[in-house]
Amino acid sequence: MSGGMGILLDRMAGSLAGVAIGDAMGMPCEFLTREEIRARYGWLDRFVAPDVSHFHHGMCAGRITDDTEQTIALIGALDRHSRITPETAAEAYLKWADDCNAWQSTVMGPSTRRALERLRAGEDPRTTGSSGDTVGAAMRVAPIGLVNAGRLAEAAEECYMSCLPTHGVNISIGGACAVACAVACALGATPAADTGVIGEILDAAVWGAQYGEARGAKWAGASVAARIRLAQRIVAESQCAGEALDALYETCGVGMLPTELVPSAMGIIALYGTDCAKAVETAVNMGGDADTLASIVGAVTGALCGIGGFPAEWVRTVEDINCISIYELARRLVCVRERRSVHDRS
Repeated sequence: MSGGMGILLDRMAGSLAGVAIGDAMGMPCEFLTREEIRARYGWLDRFVAPDVSHFHHGMCAGRITDDTEQTIALIGALDRHSRITPETAAEAYLKWADDCNAWQSTVMGPSTRRALERLRAGEDPRTTGSSGDTVGAAMRVAPIGLVNAGRLAEAAEECYMSCLPTHGVNISIGGACAVACAVACALGATPAADTGVIGEILDAAVWGAQYGEARGAKWAGASVAARIRLAQRIVAESQCAGEALDALYETCGVGMLPTELVPSAMGIIALYGTDCAKAVETAVNMGGDADTLASIVGAVTGALCGIGGFPAEWVRTVEDINCISIYELARRLVCVRERRSVHDRS
């Protein structure tokens, strides 16, 4: 494999590793407060099993949830079809739910469940997500950003298609497009040579959010794009990282709405964007929808820094516990990019 292709594979693997690591490390913290996490774990920088009182109890340490599983489902759809449409996305999500028995698990989110029930009933995948207003689309779209590296318009449009079957409300589309565009920008950047790369990534996220929020069913309320800018200001104006994190938690929030979680993720990336491990740990310890927050942070920072940005032990753990190969998943996306390039040239 050529040097350039090897770097691409490494960075794609870094993004996918970030999704899985953030998901698995954040899983036992999901919907806990920051105070509850501190009382139970101190600072969580390792994989642990959920407490017996947690709704994920019974899952082992290092286990991924729907964030990573649906990310892998989209990789499968890209591998089979080369491009994502509402129809290919719907097929992938239904296959995931059946293969993982998500119908009977604790991992399926409310918007996804409602939409998949409509899809199973035979409804149009372009309309089944008309009430989906959570962050469930944003958690899975890293592969779309990766195969559209450096091409924000293409990443946003394909991301929009991926949202429609389950998350057709404009804030959900905006949150997902923000993540896809941030990943696309990060993969195309050179972290060592460009000290302004984090600003460029956040600008790409804002552009993606604005693109997405102009589409879908309209939400009367806060804007993902405006709140990403708010998160940037919070970080820029804070005297220290602790002050910034307190303000992100209290002002932007860590709940399931894209107007909360995506801006807070971008704020953490603004703080620690070139330190993947620190960024993901910080997201895990923020609480709320911690696994999704950490997955998004991991997807973007991993695309920027490559798989070497995470401790090798963390990568091995998520691979071994979940029987996945991060590099094999990344190779499938490299092949998708190659097939698209051949098609475009012809």
